[in-house]
Amino acid sequence: MTFKDDIYQLCKEVATEFENWNFVSGSFKNKSLKHTELFVRLGFSFRHGNTPLQPTIWLLNKRCSALYFKIFKRKPPFTSLINFKIIYKDLQYMPENLRRGGWIHQDKKLQMALAPPSEQAQAGMIDITEVRPVLRDVMRDGIAFIEKHYDLGSEENLLRNLPPKYTSYVGTWGYDELEKQKGVMMCLVRILLGDFDFIMNYRSEDYKTIYPKSLTELDKIIAALPELKKRHAETGSVI
Repeated sequence: MTFKDDIYQLCKEVATEFENWNFVSGSFKNKSLKHTELFVRLGFSFRHGNTPLQPTIWLLNKRCSALYFKIFKRKPPFTSLINFKIIYKDLQYMPENLRRGGWIHQDKKLQMALAPPSEQAQAGMIDITEVRPVLRDVMRDGIAFIEKHYDLGSEENLLRNLPPKYTSYVGTWGYDELEKQKGVMMCLVRILLGDFDFIMNYRSEDYKTIYPKSLTELDKIIAALPELKKRHAETGSVI
């Protein structure tokens, strides 16, 4: 068993403690909804007996993914994504020293002996023997956030209430639900709901964002609008 295998085994065991969740390819995953898959991704990147722990919440709506693939001919990204470090003050279960990210080590004592970290870095380090309760807390925080900030009662409710409303604790730029790729995905969500005006407003110079917009992607969506509008008029759906 490698370090990665050991961590993955712990994740699989923790997943069994939560109804409808399993662990697949570095993420806790819930497929209980017909229309949307829920993820608590862990941000693993294994190297030299350690890995970062950078949890994020992902939602992947199947119709949004299909629309993205129809337009761009490539694997779709998230429909909604929230990084734990943005909402760290709202987390209830994870140890406070890990809420903005940390590192898991195969042998923390050895790592500290070979390359003594700063006191701040040391606070964010955990040994593999300490991982199980932390993973459990990641899941508890992830599920709590999903249940509080997303309306999972129906697909219609979910899409109409995107983007989720939450407080960011990393400055005015932290709430980035209409920035960059997230802005692109929100345009697709609105199109799924039959709103073809939102993207035109969002694409205009009058709509201000903090970061530059993904204009190439937006223009590709706009080019597809005539076909999407025609399909929606004929069938009531763009997919």
